[in-house]
Amino acid sequence: MATREWSCMCGNFKGEVTGEPNLAVWCHCEQCRQQTGAPMELGIFEKLEAKSGDDDLISYEHTEGSGVQRKSCKKCGSFCYKLIGDTKVAPLGSLSGEAIKPTCNIFVADKGSHAVMAPDLPQHDGFPA
Repeated sequence: MATREWSCMCGNFKGEVTGEPNLAVWCHCEQCRQQTGAPMELGIFEKLEAKSGDDDLISYEHTEGSGVQRKSCKKCGSFCYKLIGDTKVAPLGSLSGEAIKPTCNIFVADKGSHAVMAPDLPQHDGFPA
């Protein structure tokens, strides 16, 4: 089973994911677009573990009571991961190793007018069933 590491830009936070993502997506939701200025490439993993620097992350809940916690490094500002309830989500572009390609687009109803989507990937208004 493959293990991949990732870190924030300053290296204070380090994490590790084991295995392939359950779901790899381009997310077009308003929150991801606000955070990155573009759709975000995300992977949902069973095993996502902070190895160091987790205590130095800022936790932000975009909508109170939503259960979505975005974790960012308070030193460099890098987005490190997010929790959606108990579901762990990591930005695919920051993982080491061979690239993981998204398999679908989600929250396409929220996409910005500038968004260009790959026509060969399925499109979903929310999370796929």
